[in-house]
Amino acid sequence: MKIKVKMFSDYICPFCYLGKAIIDNLENRFDIEIEHVGIEIHPETPISGVDLRKYISKTNEMYEHLRSRGKEYGLNFCDVRILPNSRKALIVGEYSRKIGKNEEFTDAIFKAYFDDCLDIGKEEVVIEVAKKIGLTKQDVERALVDPLLEKIYANNCLEARERNVTGVPTFVINDEYTIVGAQHEQMFIKLFEKIEKENTR
Repeated sequence: MKIKVKMFSDYICPFCYLGKAIIDNLENRFDIEIEHVGIEIHPETPISGVDLRKYISKTNEMYEHLRSRGKEYGLNFCDVRILPNSRKALIVGEYSRKIGKNEEFTDAIFKAYFDDCLDIGKEEVVIEVAKKIGLTKQDVERALVDPLLEKIYANNCLEARERNVTGVPTFVINDEYTIVGAQHEQMFIKLFEKIEKENTR
């Protein structure tokens, strides 16, 4: 049976990057269908971004922990120092979904921010990331002024509120179970095995 995972996340969330890697890894063991639902966790962030240390006082300790956990999934967290405004990247993420490239874009934008330390709040950076998955500058520019994509994004935020999503990543599994945070892989395995057993009775 297919296990449907709806993942509420933001491209600026390092635990979302880790959480996605955990789910990706489990696709070798379980029949998983993942849907990314992008929401801003800091919509108040100016377009120019802010110093990450204004939000998190112990960034070094947090990233050391992330590097330790991410190592087994091949994740390399750089020394992130800026907290970007992720709205433009999220809108382009919705465009990439529309053309069947959301998984590719999600991987590329996470890598740009957390591996390469690029400011994904900048339109030119989003364009360069989009080009890596076969989009053009014009595709991105059109996406950013598309009212339909804005509406889809607004619906993401509405769904998050309706499901009482208060942090990211939040994983809604088969519309029945919820896991909040990038929990250890074993927690996901236990739940997925439980779902499989329930559906073989």
